[in-house]
Amino acid sequence: MEIIINQLKAKAEVAPDDSLLMDTISLLLDLQRNPDRPHLISWGALHRCFVQLQDRGLWERTAENDELLDALRTFLTAPTSSSVDSVRPKPNPTVDFKPPSVKFSIARPPAQVIRPQLISNQDPLVLPLELVDILNNAYFLHLLATDSSQILPPGKSLLSVMSRSNIASEGNSGPALDRKVEDLVHKVFWEEALETLSNAEPSVQLSRLKLLYGDMHIALSPLLPPNHPVLVILSSPLPPTSSPLDTTVMHLREVLSSLRKRCAPVRDPDIEALQRMLDDPPIRSSPPVELATLVSETFKSILRLSELMKEDLSQFVLGSMTEQQLKSVIAKQAKATEREIVLDLWGRDRIERPWALWLEGLQPQANLSSAAFEPRFSWIVRVVQALGFSSPVSCALPPRTVQLSPTPSSDTDALQTSALSTPSANVIPPIFFFTTPVLLKVQNYLQALVIAASLRSLTRLPTPTRASHTNSASDPDSFSSRVWTLLRAEIAGEPGAGDTKLINLADEVIRARMQADSKSSASPSLSKEDETKLRAAVDRTLKPDDPVYRLLQTRLLTALVNALLKRRQAVQHPETGTPVTLRTGKDGERVGQRPRLVLDPEDMDNVRPAAQSSSGLAIDVKGFEDPILSRAAAEVFEKVDACLAWVESIWRDVVETGRANDPSR
Repeated sequence: MEIIINQLKAKAEVAPDDSLLMDTISLLLDLQRNPDRPHLISWGALHRCFVQLQDRGLWERTAENDELLDALRTFLTAPTSSSVDSVRPKPNPTVDFKPPSVKFSIARPPAQVIRPQLISNQDPLVLPLELVDILNNAYFLHLLATDSSQILPPGKSLLSVMSRSNIASEGNSGPALDRKVEDLVHKVFWEEALETLSNAEPSVQLSRLKLLYGDMHIALSPLLPPNHPVLVILSSPLPPTSSPLDTTVMHLREVLSSLRKRCAPVRDPDIEALQRMLDDPPIRSSPPVELATLVSETFKSILRLSELMKEDLSQFVLGSMTEQQLKSVIAKQAKATEREIVLDLWGRDRIERPWALWLEGLQPQANLSSAAFEPRFSWIVRVVQALGFSSPVSCALPPRTVQLSPTPSSDTDALQTSALSTPSANVIPPIFFFTTPVLLKVQNYLQALVIAASLRSLTRLPTPTRASHTNSASDPDSFSSRVWTLLRAEIAGEPGAGDTKLINLADEVIRARMQADSKSSASPSLSKEDETKLRAAVDRTLKPDDPVYRLLQTRLLTALVNALLKRRQAVQHPETGTPVTLRTGKDGERVGQRPRLVLDPEDMDNVRPAAQSSSGLAIDVKGFEDPILSRAAAEVFEKVDACLAWVESIWRDVVETGRANDPSR
């Protein structure tokens, strides 16, 4: 490679203004400096560069140079440890997965935010990388719609983050290597197109024009209606003619005329400049390369203009939407994406049968409300039951099986059925796949609430009254506040929170017991024997099979079920009231007001009314009267309610009938 670079540098002294020569030298120098990095250019593209350099007299074809190029080809085509293609696994043949259809969407994942991952791609041999990316992108949309605070920077809204800025960063003055490669490949592509179109044979021109028409059809499809005449022309076979370029000029005029009707005013000068060029084509006596140059440059400009128009359209839609409308559109897309992915991964049978089997494990408590025994609410009771297990909730991808028998799916189904029928596994059905992280966090918070309430029962602190709620809730030094802070930091994984041990909780109980004794006639200090007994009581109380722990957990889960069912009954039978605003006579906008975009209701998600969402779930559980615990329980209850409402809105057919409707099949 060093010899090739030296030869090209010698040619650069003679032709310093040749951009192709300078770009080729830059690429070879980067390959020489970073031989272990993934190759950003293929041998075919680089070989075309040398062919064009040879045509320009900047590269000589000799036996020695051919050997040098053969060595360069071997270097580029040999697999490396860091090559993307060498580590990318083959798709799993047992998972019939189809990526979601690509749609022109305004809800694009912004690049400046941290992308949380549903599945880690550190081990590329577990799943195909394409599938990992699709799942993580869907989970990113899920978080944007359900809990955008995990993604958005502080002080930023969805509108500000989803809007793109065309201002380049100051620190990025020079183009990156991948940008150089992209520019070089594009340059080679258009130079080859120009060379082909300059050929005097109509058949050669038609073959190249057919490819360019196809590229333009793909680029303009999101901007024009499906049956637009321009799209019909671009997708139809080219008519046989002795002058294909003249026919193409007429077609390009039609394309520009249609784009001018739909583009933003800022794009009018660019389109008008292209139209003037087409209105004054080269005369017939001029060399063929002049008309070919006009056609190729117009194609290139239209393709670049189409990308700008898509960006303008997205920004216009975003600018015409309120924050709530954007959130609704994102929620609509997230729900559709989740359902499509789950149906593709599991299939209808592996969704319906696990669902029915999972519901068979329902064991409702005797002190639940009467609504808990209705079949339509059984799935809610079953979810809360799963949250009460000591084993974490989980929902794994379909297991991979080696096809050694004619019916491998039966083994896979048996494995999944065994996991669902085992209570200790605590596996939930596939429709909860994207909400499993939230349910796992809720499960930890519910256990933390029971732990805090169990510890408080050992402190002999008086039961707080409603009059003391305000003072207790604002006291950061209270027992419940200190214990709940420790437990919440442990769940959230905050720095330094991993050292929370049983001894720390026991110390808090002893401290609270001494404070309680100091306010009574008892001695404010504990004897060593009493302290040992109290620590043993803490150890015993925190075990899931302890009677106090089980009693408090049963009370909390029962209250959760009753609160969830009460809210759903209220939603199904809403109370009619006075409208908040009067809109009679509002048939127009104010004079001078900027027109707003009217969105299709089908693109919006049917979210719960604000009046119902803002009303908190009532929390009145014996043993959790402390204001810190009561407020924390209300927040956890709201998380569970929002999670179940999300699942119900996506899988209403499964929840109500047990069957998954798949319109695409």
